[in-house]
Amino acid sequence: MYLVFDIGGTFVKFAKITLNGEILYKSKIPTNNKEGIDVFLDTLVAVYQEHKEGVEGIAVSTPGAVDVEKGIIYNGGNLPFLHQSHFRDMLSSRCDNLPVAVENDGKCAGLAEAWIGAAKDVQDAIVLAFGTGIAGAVIKNKKIHRGNRLIAGEVSFLINEMDRHRKPVIWAHQNSALGLGAAAEKVKGLEPGSINGEKFFEMANANDPDCLEILADFCYRIAVQTYNMTLIFDPDIICIGGGISEQPLLIEEIRRQIDVIWEQVPHIGKPNITKCAFNNDSNLLGALYNFMQVYHLD
Repeated sequence: MYLVFDIGGTFVKFAKITLNGEILYKSKIPTNNKEGIDVFLDTLVAVYQEHKEGVEGIAVSTPGAVDVEKGIIYNGGNLPFLHQSHFRDMLSSRCDNLPVAVENDGKCAGLAEAWIGAAKDVQDAIVLAFGTGIAGAVIKNKKIHRGNRLIAGEVSFLINEMDRHRKPVIWAHQNSALGLGAAAEKVKGLEPGSINGEKFFEMANANDPDCLEILADFCYRIAVQTYNMTLIFDPDIICIGGGISEQPLLIEEIRRQIDVIWEQVPHIGKPNITKCAFNNDSNLLGALYNFMQVYHLD
């Protein structure tokens, strides 16, 4: 079995998982994000010491760009002390020199789908997870395509609207999950924080016309980008994840907007859209699959 960490800004999830993806135990601890990397590593090592019986390796999902071959993290999102850390080697040396593999959290979510999720039966896929930003992963032959500068799949920064006379509109600024509630608040003249994601979909499922129009725009922008991705990469499937993907209305509306575009430009390859199989455990499972690939256990 393997010990897997999913490092987040608020919590570090951890689990003991077998090579067939069975989660034997999982829990979480608060993320110590104020005292630097040494203290942060101490918290992970404490988890390892408590749960190390039977553990043959450690897999890690982390924010930031990751050089998987060298085990180095760049940037680090809400954990800037991770920047340029040789995280793999630092953690291994404190955990009985066990093998360690590290990968970006969005890429781990994609690998979970490629391994035993919605893309398990195909070779090429794109995985998109909508949260506070938009995480993306490009899967080629069951492996992450990272690009020359580790930026392949960083879809948050795709340009959604462009005009030479004004600032470009970035996709994540329009299509984060948080934007749905904010858009409804603006249309209805309500105070910020009045409509969260759950409330938004309650209203949309009750056929609130404002929410349905906002959702149609939201999903049209997704549909446009999936057409662009299909033309560039032509994946077997595009998997949609994140908490809002649990709402059946979202996938239905994305497919409806894909059909709207298809009627206008039918010569373009039609995106094949499906819901991700995993959300809460995706980073844990994908981190282990990355470990399996790095150490040739897949």
